[in-house]
Amino acid sequence: MTDLSNIKALTWDVGGTVFDWRGTVQDEIKRIAAEQGADVDSVQFATDWRVWSFDMLGRVNRGELPWTNLDHIHRQVLDDVLEKQRNLSLSTSERDDLTEVWHRLRAWPGAADAIHRLKSRYTVIVVTVLSYSIAVDCSKLNGINWDGILSCEFLGHYKGPPNAYNQAIRLLRLQPSEVMMVAAHMSDLKNSTGAGMPTAYIHREGESNVTPGYSDIASATADPKINIIASDFPDLTDKLLA
Repeated sequence: MTDLSNIKALTWDVGGTVFDWRGTVQDEIKRIAAEQGADVDSVQFATDWRVWSFDMLGRVNRGELPWTNLDHIHRQVLDDVLEKQRNLSLSTSERDDLTEVWHRLRAWPGAADAIHRLKSRYTVIVVTVLSYSIAVDCSKLNGINWDGILSCEFLGHYKGPPNAYNQAIRLLRLQPSEVMMVAAHMSDLKNSTGAGMPTAYIHREGESNVTPGYSDIASATADPKINIIASDFPDLTDKLLA
């Protein structure tokens, strides 16, 4: 059992870990396709939009593209996804409206209650590549109250290299060993260990097969750097409050 006595704060990934981006985006694509009578693979559409956005974000992080936030990236990448799909016909204003779906992401069941309970012991904050406005809008929509929200758009680095994690630790005025990263992405957790942070993995069913960076309980169990492995929010909360 991991010794949690030294942990003072939990830093959370939210896109995929707390918010069900895939289900929300797919439902919106299905709605628009039904209105147009178009045959659209909503799963592939959502996957391309997410993965290609992260590809562009990586280029921004490496200095290959000017610094920008994920709202602008989502909008630019949408044009590329629509060019591939071709079955949907959207005007510029309709594309702008569709991009706003990222501000209406549903939370996974149990998220709000788990975060409320965990705040009784820990400082609980967001550390996300999502824009600040996405994180605020989706948290408010789902009744989730954080102790703070750190969007990487303010940190000067997106998550990947340790820089963003180091900035979060510095702003919390804590030591790396006192701040635990919580995510459904093994890539996020592995990167945070580079900053000396303990980690907690929470499983999100169905993501490991379609989204790069996600994993499953078996591979998380096999990684000695993952300190806590949880099947869902109640399981995670029980382990962190044990």
